[in-house]
Amino acid sequence: MHRIFCATSWELEEQRQAFYDVLGQFNEAAAMAAQVLYVPVSLTNIRDKRVYQHTVEENIRACRHYILALSEDWGPRERNFERDYRLALACGEDPNLPLLHTAILVRNQPDGSPSPFLATLTTAGFSGAAFSGVDDFRQAVRALLTTWLPEDSAGPA
Repeated sequence: MHRIFCATSWELEEQRQAFYDVLGQFNEAAAMAAQVLYVPVSLTNIRDKRVYQHTVEENIRACRHYILALSEDWGPRERNFERDYRLALACGEDPNLPLLHTAILVRNQPDGSPSPFLATLTTAGFSGAAFSGVDDFRQAVRALLTTWLPEDSAGPA
């Protein structure tokens, strides 16, 4: 069993729900045949996550993978994900923790053009991938899972 944390900007609730759908379908179609079960973890669409920050950090430390789906920036003070993402990166470098991979997915502008935040991420040394709508998001998550599964099926949980 491998936990996957998917943090989303609060306006990306549809994508958060799609994450659960994709994970369930992927478990059934591919992961379980490889003796892997992916367990979804997410932060529900609450206004202020700061009161749950300790729990958020515990969940990040316990996960195998961390996906961050953003809209326009890291988020407002009440729901900012920059520190969480930096924690996930640090956890990925700690051999005593299970976290192996992180990914940032950034929603394109309504006209389909890339979000300016992708350039901000690149300048800060982070890589991100763009998505347009919920179907595009589903494909991006499915691609991540497909990439991660061989390594997850070869190693201990």
